[in-house]
Amino acid sequence: MRAGLAWGLLAAAIWASYSVLARLAVKAGLSPGDLTFLRFAPGALLMAPLLWRWGLRDLAGIGWARGLLLTLLAGPGFSLLFMTGFSLAPLAHGAVIAPACQMLAGLALSAWLAHQQWTRESAFGAFFVVVGLAFMGGDSLLHGESRLTLLGDLLFAAGGFCWGLFGALSRRWQVDPLRVTGVVVVLAFVLFAPPYLAISGLGRLANAGAGMLALQVLAQGLGAGLVAVLAFSRAVALLGSGRAAFFGALVPGAASLLAIPVLGEVPTTLQVLGIVAVVAGLLIAFGAVRLLLARTAGARG
Repeated sequence: MRAGLAWGLLAAAIWASYSVLARLAVKAGLSPGDLTFLRFAPGALLMAPLLWRWGLRDLAGIGWARGLLLTLLAGPGFSLLFMTGFSLAPLAHGAVIAPACQMLAGLALSAWLAHQQWTRESAFGAFFVVVGLAFMGGDSLLHGESRLTLLGDLLFAAGGFCWGLFGALSRRWQVDPLRVTGVVVVLAFVLFAPPYLAISGLGRLANAGAGMLALQVLAQGLGAGLVAVLAFSRAVALLGSGRAAFFGALVPGAASLLAIPVLGEVPTTLQVLGIVAVVAGLLIAFGAVRLLLARTAGARG
């Protein structure tokens, strides 16, 4: 249990940091394609020798059909949806909507695909997450600069669903976390790099500046593209896909606080309410509220 929590918290910390840095990169002129390329290139270089050793014939024992599907969900598909969303909507929207939809999809799909039963706490936690999404939807309608903000919100939701499905399928198929990480990052790079280089080239990355490029390689390539995939896969293996999906709910508060000094984006009242509701859902689902009440009652007794 503790190991699963540790892996999940590591994934959440990386997600919060890279969300802010992705928004920073988009505002600096990098495209979703540029960030997707940086997300998988470093990890692919590191994992390719291991994938070769594990065997390409059965794709490290995972199988080509399963490996390709998992790669599309956690690889270029998710990254392009998420990064494009940041070009259309504020950081606070992406930091809430994507993790919340990941959690809801993870719970629903884990019951269907991985045969994990919902608990009362999971249901209450999911309710608070839905409330948080409602606050964010209201903020989009009231403060969105255009309809493109709502489109960005939909892209965040689709990206979150991809991660929820990735977790549920990983649990159902009992894939090894390290091996599925290697398969995802290497196949993602192989599938995405050729069309990206042919269409866009490396011009924007070359002009981005050494500091910005190094920061994004660290955050996107090593952090989000490699370590976070491994950490989340380990959390799924140890806790189950439904419970692991709740770690995404830690992202909104952390990312929104980090965005204030880094991006100068101060959350609106509705955004703050959405963040509070989603984080409350996480605490309820993981039993933190029940444990706190039990300890309080024990101290009084």
